[in-house]
Formats: sequence, structure tokens, C-alpha cells
Amino acid sequence: MPNYVLRSLDENAKPVSESTFECLSIAGALDRAQKLVRGHHADLYQDGQPVCSMELVTETGVWLVGGPRRGCSESTLDEKAVA
Repeated sequence: MPNYVLRSLDENAKPVSESTFECLSIAGALDRAQKLVRGHHADLYQDGQPVCSMELVTETGVWLVGGPRRGCSESTLDEKAVA
């Protein structure tokens, strides 16, 4: 089963939280990520590789899902400390 990491970001793109979980599919991981995210932006990784970025576009829970954020890589997951 793939391992996922969701890194939530503040308005300045600094990490504010990180959640690790397993899911059978990317669709399941996106559903879970929407429930776990803290803040308005997040990056989702699968087995250490960037999958997508997420941005909350309305307070009613509508998320814009796009390609990985520029500069988002496997190494940034290991290097950045999360408070």
C-alpha cells in the first residue's frame, strides 16, 4: 500500500504541519488529504515523490488540485523541519 505525506503550508509557503498515512489509491489519498490539511495550501507526496499541490478556494471546502508546486521535491520533505 502506498505511503502518503501531506505537508500543510501557511500563507508564506512555510510548513505548518505534516501528516503521514496509507491509502489504496490516489483518489482515496486526496479525500483523506482534504480532511487532514491545516491551512489553505498543501503538498501531497506518494512514497516520497511529489504528487500535487492543493489550494482551498472557498471556505465551503472547495479545493483546487494542481501539479506539484515548483521547488517541491523528495529532498524538501526530508530537509524542512515542521513545527
